[in-house]
Amino acid sequence: MPPQSNLVYKLDDIPPLGPLLMLSVQQMMLMFTAATFPALIVREVGGSMETASTIVSITMIAAGLGSILQALRNRWIGSGYLCPNVCGPSYLTVSLQAAWMGGFPLMRGMIIFAGVLEMLFANAVRRLRFLFPPVVVGLVVAFVGINVISVSITNFFGQVYAGDSLRWQEMLIAAISLFTMVGCSLWGSPALKLYCLLCGIAAGWLAAALLTPEILSTLEQVHAQPFFSIPFLDVNLLDLAFSWEMVLPFFIISICSTLKSFGNILAAQKISEPERDGVDMVPIAKGLLADGLTTLAAGAMGGLAVDTSASNVGLAAATRSVSRWIAITAGIIFTVLGFFPKLSTMIATIPRPVVGASLVFAVSLMISAGLKEMFSEPLDQRKSFVLGLSCIFGLSTEFVPTLFAHLPTFIQPLFGSPLATTTVFAILLYQLFHLDQILGKTKGP
Repeated sequence: MPPQSNLVYKLDDIPPLGPLLMLSVQQMMLMFTAATFPALIVREVGGSMETASTIVSITMIAAGLGSILQALRNRWIGSGYLCPNVCGPSYLTVSLQAAWMGGFPLMRGMIIFAGVLEMLFANAVRRLRFLFPPVVVGLVVAFVGINVISVSITNFFGQVYAGDSLRWQEMLIAAISLFTMVGCSLWGSPALKLYCLLCGIAAGWLAAALLTPEILSTLEQVHAQPFFSIPFLDVNLLDLAFSWEMVLPFFIISICSTLKSFGNILAAQKISEPERDGVDMVPIAKGLLADGLTTLAAGAMGGLAVDTSASNVGLAAATRSVSRWIAITAGIIFTVLGFFPKLSTMIATIPRPVVGASLVFAVSLMISAGLKEMFSEPLDQRKSFVLGLSCIFGLSTEFVPTLFAHLPTFIQPLFGSPLATTTVFAILLYQLFHLDQILGKTKGP
C-alpha cells in the first residue's frame, strides 16, 4: 500500500487522456476474467448460444454501469473509489440452482431480491465502525486477496478442471507474463510502471502464439461474432418469479457477497487514502448501496448478479494509480463493449495462463497491503489470538472444504470461502476477547 506521496494519480486526479485510456484498458482487462460466468449458467440449463451471448453482454453492461456508479461520490450513493464491478462469482451456484428450479425468470427474481437485501444492509453498516479496528481491517483486506488465490493459480497453470494435466508450455507462458509485469513494475521506466499489466499481457500473448499455435485458432470465434448488436432477451425470459424455497440461500449469499464487497471497498479506501486514521464508514456504506443497486439492476435487465472486484483494487495498488476517473472510464469502455460482441470476444480470448498471471500479480499487492495494515500497531495476546484463530478457520474452508458439507444448509455459505469465514470470525473474536475491556468502559470507574 503506497504512501500518498508515492501515488502517481491520486483519488480525484484526472490523468491526461492517453494515460487515462491506457490505465482504464488495464482495469477493463481484469474485469473480463469473470465475463464467462453467465455463459456457464446458460449452458448448464440447456440455453442456446444466442441466449448465452446475450446474457453475457447484459451482465457486462450492468457491471460497466456499476463501476461508474461505484466511482461516483455524491450525497446518496457511490464510494468514490476505484473499485470496479465484475460478474459476481459468489452468486454463481445459487443462481444456477434458481435457474434449474424455475428457469431464468426465477433466477432474475432472486437476484433482484439479493440486490434489495444488500441495499438494506448498506443502511446499517454506517453504525458498525467499532467492529473494525486496524487488526481486523488488515486481516479482511489480506483475505480479499487470499480469497482469489484458487482461481488465480488454476488459471496461471492453464487448468480448466481440477486434475487437468499441467503443460510446460502454459507454465512458461504464465511465467513470462508474470515476470514481465513484475519487472516493468520494479525496474521499468515511469511509463512501463504505469502499464505493467498491458506489457505482461502482450508478452504472454506473444509467448502463447509461439509455444501453443493452436491458441490462434480461438481467434476464429472473433470472426463469427457480429460487430454491433443490441442485447435483448426473448420476451418469455423476461418474466419474473419468486420462490420462498430460495430465500434462505440467497439471503446467506447476499450477506457473504456484502462482506466481500465491504472488504474490497475497505481495501480501496486504505490504498487510496493511506494517510487516513481508522475507517470512514460513510463512503463504504454508499459503496455497498451502489453495489446492491447494481445487482438489482443486473437482475432486472436479465443478467447475472455483479460484485466488486478485488483484483482490480490490487492492480490500482500495483500501478499506484487510484484515480476514480480510471474506474469511470473503464466502466464506460466495458459498457460499450457489451454492444460490440466482436471486440469483447477478442479480449475474452486472452490465453488462460496470461489471465492467471494478471490475477496473481494484482492479488500479491492486495495481500501485502492487508499485512501492512494488520501490523501497523503492536500485537498483544488478544489480537494474536484473533489473527491466529480467524486465519485457521478461514483457511480451513479452502484446505478441507468437504468438512463443512455436513453443516446445515442455511449456514454453509458462511463457510464457503476464506474471506466470509475469516471476516465473521475476526469481528466476533475481537469483540469477545475484548469483552472485559468493553464492559469496564461501560461501567465506568
